[in-house]
Amino acid sequence: MTLLEQIVFRKRREVEESGGRRPLAALEKALADAPPVRPFPPAFLPKAGGGSPGIIAEMKRKSPSRGEIRNPYAPLEIAESYRRSGAAALSILTDGTFFGGALDDLATVRKSPAGEALPILRKDFIVDPYQVLESRVAGADILLLIVRILPGDLLKLLLSLGSSLGMSVLVETHSDREVEAALSAGARMVGVNSRDLDTLEIDLARGARLLAGLPEGVVRVAESGLKTHADYRRMADLGVDALLVGESFLSASDPGRALEEFRGIVD
Repeated sequence: MTLLEQIVFRKRREVEESGGRRPLAALEKALADAPPVRPFPPAFLPKAGGGSPGIIAEMKRKSPSRGEIRNPYAPLEIAESYRRSGAAALSILTDGTFFGGALDDLATVRKSPAGEALPILRKDFIVDPYQVLESRVAGADILLLIVRILPGDLLKLLLSLGSSLGMSVLVETHSDREVEAALSAGARMVGVNSRDLDTLEIDLARGARLLAGLPEGVVRVAESGLKTHADYRRMADLGVDALLVGESFLSASDPGRALEEFRGIVD
């Protein structure tokens, strides 16, 4: 069983356990008290006319490829650092088993000044409608869906459900076939992950090729393997609309300053 298969297997069990603790009907009722959805970030609008990519600044404790990334891990401090440094949105990893996260991290940050100011993406392995609802109840504005783990009909279902709740939906791809599947499902915000989710290897050249081939009008998001200002400029020159970056920021003593250095706004 590959790492991705292990994650998905575990995630399906978690959904069952969560449903036992909080039935779907109770979750649906809680939607009425969910924080309002923030509008689609202007920084992510298609850059056909030029402009700098927006930064989706990620927060996570650890990853399967790196192990522990940040200790101590202080979500509120990191979120505020990102806000001050010009992030367009926050990405909060909520998987616990493999990334050390929790949905409570997202809910807590959502109530903070940074969480009030910036839209929040829930980054997780979404495989069931239950997770879409719990994401919205916790305060997520943007939902990540990964084509690799979602058969076509399920991808369309989850994309439609997220949109019906007012959320923006980032559909993550890794190959030509997955890009085609995302567009066929109706995705208007497509991410290209330069990391192979099976081998964890990074290939920025392949990622750049896929991003360059996305049609006009689709919001293009580059994911993984982005570390330097040169990487930022390379993606900006391709006309990418947003960059999702986490490990290179979180490995630094000051994540916000690392974000500024990545954008090239630090002397």
